[in-house]
Amino acid sequence: MNPAEYFPRDYLGGRERFRAVAQDRAGETHGYPIEARGAAGEALSIDTAYFGGERPRRLLIVSSGTHGVEGFAGGALQCGFLSEFDPASLSGSEGLLFVHALNPYGFAHLRRANENNVDLNRNNLARFPGPPNPAYARLNSWLNPPTPPGGIDFFILKGLWYLLRQGEAAVKQAIAGGQYEFPRGIFYGGRAREKSLGVLEQILRDPRLSGVEHVLHLDLHTGLGRSGRYKLLVDFPPDSTEFNRAAAWFGEKNVASNHPETSIAYKVSGLLSRVTGAVFDRAQVFPIVLEFGTYDMVRLIRVLRAENRLHFHGDKHSPAADRIKRAMVETFCPASDAWRRRFIEDGMRVLARALRSLSDHRKI
Repeated sequence: MNPAEYFPRDYLGGRERFRAVAQDRAGETHGYPIEARGAAGEALSIDTAYFGGERPRRLLIVSSGTHGVEGFAGGALQCGFLSEFDPASLSGSEGLLFVHALNPYGFAHLRRANENNVDLNRNNLARFPGPPNPAYARLNSWLNPPTPPGGIDFFILKGLWYLLRQGEAAVKQAIAGGQYEFPRGIFYGGRAREKSLGVLEQILRDPRLSGVEHVLHLDLHTGLGRSGRYKLLVDFPPDSTEFNRAAAWFGEKNVASNHPETSIAYKVSGLLSRVTGAVFDRAQVFPIVLEFGTYDMVRLIRVLRAENRLHFHGDKHSPAADRIKRAMVETFCPASDAWRRRFIEDGMRVLARALRSLSDHRKI
């Protein structure tokens, strides 16, 4: 199939394609409904597909849609990989678990946040509220004006002024590191643990996985970095054994830490992938974010800002709303055939390497 054909038109199409491809490969599929509904009132669910042994010791998890609208690309990669995957290639001690649309509300409504405006990748905390972010508070009136989108508000000029005063890494960290003070703001981490995290925990606590000793969890994301290029972001120091192992599996040039001074990423509180480490607390766990670049940071923030203003203060049935929603999809899943082809081809290579590294337990 042409790689471009893996990309769905909407959440429901993506969900149906994922389940169909998984079942065609004899995968065991399950759906976990959520209370929120889609834009047309349709039911929403987090869906899974499992392949492998009944009591695996080594497990690869591939999750998508943590940030809603990013599920267009993440789900396409899952379907592309499954279309060419041979379940017989797994040994009885290996398992492969796909989790589709961890944030189905954001996927269906073309948002990055969930039904409570929460960024699930900032929500996995032991206690709330999360850590203060005074730097974000100083930017709040610029990031989240309580007015409908549109008009001239000097967004670019103000942003350049902040960049000149504070530096790119500091501004990036202030905005995207997460905040717990402004419930109607972007990158909001919530005031309590979201139910979707509980669903993920339920999925991972499947009794058949209780004996897992080694876990590699790839969470699929788009946005950050050079367009059409990818990085595997790890939460390990660059001089650690774990970092060096990830570099050996995927190539040193493709792996980076999540420190804002040395990579495209930033330090984050409440990472969703740490649910995996908590569930498999007796196993060796490698949580890795696979991030594919789309557009520059200025565009990302501008589009997120406009969509958030629309959600809370705008007319959701206006022509402007349609433009903003289309811009959201384009920003996190570009329509360019070249981008989509490269995304699928590179992504499938990364997943294949992940599967190979899993089978070589001596390297984990």
